[in-house]
Amino acid sequence: MYLLDTNALRLYVEGDANVVLRVQENLSMVFISSVVAEELVSGRLARINRARSANNSLSVAEAHEYFVKALEDLRLLPILTYSEAADAVFDTLPAKAKRAGTQDCRIAAQAIAHGLTVVTRNVGDFAAIGAPFADWSATSPS
Repeated sequence: MYLLDTNALRLYVEGDANVVLRVQENLSMVFISSVVAEELVSGRLARINRARSANNSLSVAEAHEYFVKALEDLRLLPILTYSEAADAVFDTLPAKAKRAGTQDCRIAAQAIAHGLTVVTRNVGDFAAIGAPFADWSATSPS
């Protein structure tokens, strides 16, 4: 089973041929991390707040369009909730790994706790954490 990180979800949504093919081949086994959902929603809410300032080039209406698009993207695949088991794994990860990227560590902890492979383009980050990973954008499946 597979857990998409933020950049893998973005590639899927944008129609990257390799990623789309791999997701479709494994559709019943592919999940979006709830950590990714948090990142997308909080980023879009921050964009709305910035749009409310007088100096922003993005209108509030445009910011809301981005927000709704993010919500729609999150409906494409099931979301795996960050669990107590994942949090227990997260607590065991080295501080050095957490400083490099807390959210990536949470996604990695989810994958480790539930026996999943992280789908990512950030292979170095997940290799350093010790989570199983795959870069579906790199090659076509054989």
